[in-house]
Amino acid sequence: MRRRSGSIFLTLFVCAVIIICITVSLDLAGIIKLPERFSLKKYLSKSVGTLGAGQEVYYPDYQATGLNAENKITEDTTKIPVVQTEETKNEIDYDEINKILNKENEIVEPTYNVTDNSFFYTQLDDYGKTFYSRLYSNLDNLKTGTYSIDFGTTFNDLLHTENGEKVLKDAFQLSINAMLLDHPEIFYLDVTKMYMFTESTTTFMGTTYKISIGPDGENSYLLEGFNSQQDVFMAETNIQKELDKIDSLLYGSTAEKVLQVHNYLIDNIVYDTSNDETSSSHTIYGALVNKLAVCDGYAKAFKYILDRVGISCVEVCGMAQNSTGNTESHAWNDVLVDGKWYAVDVTWDDPIIIGGSGILTNDLRYSYFLRGSDTFYSSHQEDGYIVVNGEFSYPEISGNSYY
Repeated sequence: MRRRSGSIFLTLFVCAVIIICITVSLDLAGIIKLPERFSLKKYLSKSVGTLGAGQEVYYPDYQATGLNAENKITEDTTKIPVVQTEETKNEIDYDEINKILNKENEIVEPTYNVTDNSFFYTQLDDYGKTFYSRLYSNLDNLKTGTYSIDFGTTFNDLLHTENGEKVLKDAFQLSINAMLLDHPEIFYLDVTKMYMFTESTTTFMGTTYKISIGPDGENSYLLEGFNSQQDVFMAETNIQKELDKIDSLLYGSTAEKVLQVHNYLIDNIVYDTSNDETSSSHTIYGALVNKLAVCDGYAKAFKYILDRVGISCVEVCGMAQNSTGNTESHAWNDVLVDGKWYAVDVTWDDPIIIGGSGILTNDLRYSYFLRGSDTFYSSHQEDGYIVVNGEFSYPEISGNSYY
């Protein structure tokens, strides 16, 4: 009897051990999840690091200011106001323009079938498009400055390949730049403070990689001057108020509307000579609300307004040689008018005037407006390599100027 009882006990013990082993194995393999106090995962190799840390996310440092770049604005510098008559005001279809503005302000998944809002997205590889789409679809969450986007094991297979980490890092950086170039309304992020984290977990079945994008600790990745989601919402409201003002100036043909936006920005923005790389002067908020911008602020505001009325416009990065002979990083726009692309440099059409009457003549005001390659590229050179190991292309502009 004792021998039989011992046999039963041994059988039960073996069964219990087998069950425990199977359960632990399933937990280690990720098929089931045991409570942490019972799990052996904590005793296995696990590491958390960063791929593409904040300081590695590069965004061009724009410097070029155009004519008389070395000088300060003098007191006799004046602006020429845009003149509009009651007759031209009556030609504006307010309902249609407001419909466009309201529709574009909705936060939705991007539709990649228009030139002006997906030009750079379409040039990304599948990894970059994945980053771009998830970031874009989480814009309201990103406005908190602390939200993290979890990609899980989306890139696990890539990170098991040779150079996978480098490929992913490049895709991340390119996607950030592409999104900001396509969508100037994303003015509130400081992408140098956004990190891509990789978490690796090693079990007897191998190593699994999980990716997330978020802040470093509890730090915020909002642009300096914005401390909360509410700050961003308030800024968007102020931008909309400026759009409502601009909207009353737009009438006529595509070329006329492009001209009116060009003139409005010149008449209302002052070039920011502080050279602060973290300021809002690089954004539409700086250009439209603070009335202070550098060249990419001008370019983003120009694109943003034209986007809202359905005119295809692209921000272009490159090098430009100003009147002092200095070659610097610069930003301008290509815009589609009557079926052809033309270059527009709003910044250089708003030069700093020194001495004399201080009046901006038409020769200066339209020097870089709707220009073709025959004249524009004598002082400007496109550069698609705004991010290391990646290249963007730009529209092929017309050989001749529009006017």
